Amino acid sequence: FNYNSDANTDDGSCVAVVEGCTDSTACNYNSSANVDDNSCTYAASNADCDGNCLTGFTSVDGSCVAIVNGCTDATAINYDTSANIDDGSCEFIDNPCDFIPSGLNVNNIIHNRVTFNWDYGSDIYPSDYAIRFKAVDDSNWTVITMEGSTADSLPNSQTSRTRWFMQPGTTYEWNVRSRVLNGDNSIFCQSSWSTSGQFTTLNSCPNMENLSVSTEAVWATFSADTPASGNVWQSRGKMREIGTNSFRYAFGDTNGNINVTKGNFEASTDYEWHTKAWCIGNVDDDGNSDPMYHSGWGEFYPFTTQAPCDKMPTNLTTVTANFSQSVITMSWDTPITGEPDHYFLHLTHLETGQVFAWNNIPGSANSKTKYNLSPGEYSWKIRGACGTNGTSWATPFSANVYHTLGGAKLENNSIANLKVYPNPSRDIFNISFNSDEKQTLSIKIINTIGKEIFTEKLTEFIGHYTKVIDMNTQSKGIYFFEITTTDGVINKKMILQ
Repeated sequence: FNYNSDANTDDGSCVAVVEGCTDSTACNYNSSANVDDNSCTYAASNADCDGNCLTGFTSVDGSCVAIVNGCTDATAINYDTSANIDDGSCEFIDNPCDFIPSGLNVNNIIHNRVTFNWDYGSDIYPSDYAIRFKAVDDSNWTVITMEGSTADSLPNSQTSRTRWFMQPGTTYEWNVRSRVLNGDNSIFCQSSWSTSGQFTTLNSCPNMENLSVSTEAVWATFSADTPASGNVWQSRGKMREIGTNSFRYAFGDTNGNINVTKGNFEASTDYEWHTKAWCIGNVDDDGNSDPMYHSGWGEFYPFTTQAPCDKMPTNLTTVTANFSQSVITMSWDTPITGEPDHYFLHLTHLETGQVFAWNNIPGSANSKTKYNLSPGEYSWKIRGACGTNGTSWATPFSANVYHTLGGAKLENNSIANLKVYPNPSRDIFNISFNSDEKQTLSIKIINTIGKEIFTEKLTEFIGHYTKVIDMNTQSKGIYFFEITTTDGVINKKMILQ
């Protein structure tokens, strides 16, 4: 081993060759070896040569890692994910899934709703409950869980749940169970189902019956009866023009019946209405029924308003009996569109303001005589009513017809040679007349419902009058040319084709 090639005399110091591991840090270090044979082996990190972890380290998955003391039981409430040596500090709570809910009861029952209630029996709450229910004669359960529950929602002390969409008049059975969820909302554990409870929903609240509408002009009377099969405490109707979504409302009386009249509808227009009823049920301590116990809106019932009344009488004249100065006979022609239901006629003594009113003259009449009048100036006006009520479905009043009682007989001879031509016409009417004396004249053209199409006032007029009236923009039909003089009113029918 220690041969010296320069030596020429052996001094007896030769040493024999010994092969082995010469690294003193190696686990198989050979102190006798003087030649390294590459056989050295070494201990793993943080371990001795026998594979044992060094002090302060422990074996985890075959490696020696630094010791971290703590609770290593994942079911403990103080579980430490970084700990690798259990130090006996783990703390545990009762498992919520060991507690089965009890004390099942329900309230707030109506036809389509119920509130489930139960007791839990522990202050260690689960993260979730599951409820199941079914009709007693059914085999399929519906299961619901607490809305929005997650594993992070502990503790969950809510022990009630309201459920809608139940079937009316149905007996159900139901159970509840407690659950604990994992972080991903999967089920960690759950209790057994509780004992069963039962409840019955209320019958459906029936809607109003015998819906009807009676119309007169732009007024409508709405009627509906409370249903015989339900105890209704409140009702409501709503109506709209067909094709729109703008509603008006009518409310029932204290007994729930609807009998309401409404105006301001559009003439000759199609409408519809429907109703909703509230029934007595789920009454609170103050005696108030549940406002959600109702029928819902029913089917629409159609109705149509009438066209404007066109029963305007024509050719209004006044006659005084030859041998009486206290009698006036007021005469008119039946409207072109036929007899009205009745007439309204008002006669006024202009000097005293006294008014004589007749509000139900038969539509077949063409005159009305008033006796025992005092001499003086009078005026009268008339209108036709299309309906029995009349005040809502009638023409406007005519222009006033004036008459002097007790003076000379008036014959309307102040206007001569009145002509309206061509008549019928498709567009143009020529009007002419003569006024033989100065007088103030009011000239009008009106339609059958009393609307003024043309007006003109002539003050102190005398002579020949001519006028061309273009009716091209007006609707085809009957019109009236009317001249009001100091002696009375003169009418001429005009036909626009």
